[in-house]
Amino acid sequence: MRERITLKHIQNVLDRINIATGNPTEGWTKRPDGTFKCNVGTYVLDECYGGVRLAQLCSDGGGERDITGLGTKREVYYQMRAFLAGVETKGGE
Repeated sequence: MRERITLKHIQNVLDRINIATGNPTEGWTKRPDGTFKCNVGTYVLDECYGGVRLAQLCSDGGGERDITGLGTKREVYYQMRAFLAGVETKGGE
C-alpha cells in the first residue's frame, strides 16, 4: 500500500528546492511599513481545482511561470523530486 502524499510532503520538497537554488522559502516578505515584497525567483506551490503545481515567481508584481502542469499531489510530488535532483546535480558540477 502506497503512502498518501500530503501537502506537508510537497511543502518539504518545495523548501528543499528553494534552499538548493538560494531562494527564500517564502514567496512574499512583509516590509516594516506593512506592505509585501515579492521574492522574485522563489518557487511556490499553486493549488487550483483540487490539483497542485510548482511555479516560480518572476516579477515584482507576483507574476509566475509554471514549472509543472496542474496535477495530483502524487504526480507533482514526483515531478518536484525529479526537479530537485536536477538542481542538486547541476549544483554539484
